[in-house]
Amino acid sequence: MKKIMWISTGGTIFCKSGKKGLAPVSDKEMTDKMLIIAGVNSCEVMHNDLMNIDSTDITCDDMRKIGAAVNDAISDCFDGIVITHGTDTMAYTGAVLHHMLENAPVPVIITGSQKPFFTENSDAPQNLRNAFSAACDNRFAGVFILFGSRIMESDKAYKAYTESYDAFISPVNYAAVITEQGFTDLQLPAYSGKYRYNTDFCEDISLIKISPCTKPSDILSAVNNGAKGIVAEGYGMGGVPSKLIDAFADAAAKGVRIILISQCFYEGVFLDVYNVGIRAAECGFVSGGQMTAEAALAQLMFTV
Repeated sequence: MKKIMWISTGGTIFCKSGKKGLAPVSDKEMTDKMLIIAGVNSCEVMHNDLMNIDSTDITCDDMRKIGAAVNDAISDCFDGIVITHGTDTMAYTGAVLHHMLENAPVPVIITGSQKPFFTENSDAPQNLRNAFSAACDNRFAGVFILFGSRIMESDKAYKAYTESYDAFISPVNYAAVITEQGFTDLQLPAYSGKYRYNTDFCEDISLIKISPCTKPSDILSAVNNGAKGIVAEGYGMGGVPSKLIDAFADAAAKGVRIILISQCFYEGVFLDVYNVGIRAAECGFVSGGQMTAEAALAQLMFTV
């Protein structure tokens, strides 16, 4: 029987209604009942009630704690790990864990729900059941987000819906689709190299979404506030307005790394098509291709 570590961090899946709305709560009786209702009975489960927060409040230190808990479980020879997490920042945590747990040798499955577990017609029991199934499946070695009918690499996920049970989408191929027949249409990454637990990352990264209102002083402000890296969301294939080019070039000259991604979700950045893209490349931008903002932020956090 597989031995699976369940690391819970709060989020909607653990929420109960109170006088001031939904808030996460947790206790052993509750988690035991969740496993029974979800039908998780084919593996041995150990539960780590790591934190109990609304994911809106997640911090980089919290992500470090989650990564450390996963690394401990890997060191203790667990066969897989399930992380339950709030949906609003799940993609951020997933992208960071992708780098923190490089070449993870066992399945690390992040999931959650759009409705609290004990709410009528909640998506939580199904997501939890599928997450434990994936955590028991060696084909999913690495870090993944599982939600609704899809599994995706954790650095290639984006929350696109506030209510849909298929809340997360990916700009590239999904790792798997979940059907009544199980996990189908597998397109899993080919990891190579030894497992590395990376704890050293920089938090001084800025995200700037370019709009007609963006000013050169916005870039200067980020640099003056200590940004070591900037993720810039440009237009289309990677267009950056002329009025901002000099400010970004000055930032790059000062050693700030700049990744340019597109505000279009699909198909990504191509800096060799339009003049505005070529100028961006010349002044120090690096193409983020089809990266999400969460993925680009995480990449800079671990590489600046």
